[in-house]
Amino acid sequence: MRAARNQIIERHYFESFRKAYSLPIGQLGYGDKPDITLTGERTIGIEVTRFYLQAGSRLESAQRQRPLRDAVVEQAQALYRAQGGKAVELHISFDTLIAITPRRTANLAQELAALAKRIDGRPSGEVERTEFQTIPEVSFVYFNKQEYPDARWSAGGVHTVGLMSEKALEAIVRDKEAKSTDYAPRDAIGFLVVVEAMDPAQEQEIRIDGLNISSNVFEKIIVYNPLFGHVVEAK
Repeated sequence: MRAARNQIIERHYFESFRKAYSLPIGQLGYGDKPDITLTGERTIGIEVTRFYLQAGSRLESAQRQRPLRDAVVEQAQALYRAQGGKAVELHISFDTLIAITPRRTANLAQELAALAKRIDGRPSGEVERTEFQTIPEVSFVYFNKQEYPDARWSAGGVHTVGLMSEKALEAIVRDKEAKSTDYAPRDAIGFLVVVEAMDPAQEQEIRIDGLNISSNVFEKIIVYNPLFGHVVEAK
């Protein structure tokens, strides 16, 4: 099921990419290993991947932290309301340098519920850091005292957007090269790397000063930012 979902996502990105980049004339087909096949004068395979800032296997990665943050905030709100709390809202930003561990989730939810109880009589606005200084995972809290029937607390992460690392990109290329023996035979293989600026786990500035990455597997290596339509080809 996950593989099917990934194929849908990859197809979505490729359909966006082909509007920003001139491809050879041919018939497109979607599948796996490689993800896309363009059949024309030559049969060209195209592998598509997303450029995550950190591997999803690492606990501190946004891919792993996002569901933990959401679960903690949802549990915290439920605890607060169960204790007679109001239908107010909190926006909680977590420090991306301090990972939430699975063992911390229950206590962290209780600490956030207690924080809400302490401040729910105050005006709306940013909550002073002193109020949550004993919660190291949290970097910012905004309180909205307006009550709503469907009040829902939200979670976010504070991060800075840096310049894409050519070294990290090369590591992605080499990893895919190592798996290329599984590809169906094609006249040539291209590699499309997507940087989704709307996803904090991927958000970064694409290098425009040139990418110098060679490959014995991929005829072309292209980095694509769908939000801005930016396309950079490695030389």
